[in-house]
Amino acid sequence: MTLIENGSGGEIIKICLAGVRVLDEKKAFNTILLDLREVNSYLDYFLITSGNSKIHCRSLARELQKAFIGLGLRLLNKPDLDSGWIILDFGELIIHVFTEEIRYYYNLEKLWADARRIV
Repeated sequence: MTLIENGSGGEIIKICLAGVRVLDEKKAFNTILLDLREVNSYLDYFLITSGNSKIHCRSLARELQKAFIGLGLRLLNKPDLDSGWIILDFGELIIHVFTEEIRYYYNLEKLWADARRIV
């Protein structure tokens, strides 16, 4: 099931915000949710967050997988959980879990600066 199949645009935001809550509970930091629909034709939402180590990032990614799969969503990729940049593709929602150094280096927030920030 994709996010759109789950309901209206408001439902998508609720699902994304559930991910933000999971990240907050697991001590992720600098979490942001970007709405890319106005600036990109093939991406809808980015959830970007940071962990304090690769181990912390792995834990964050696993918790997000568990939460979203529990909501009936399907993970569309096989993420590299031993990386400093873990990508979880749920179709309309792409999650980026970074170590602080790698997030600073790639600076997705600047790349997508025209996107509307929800969180």
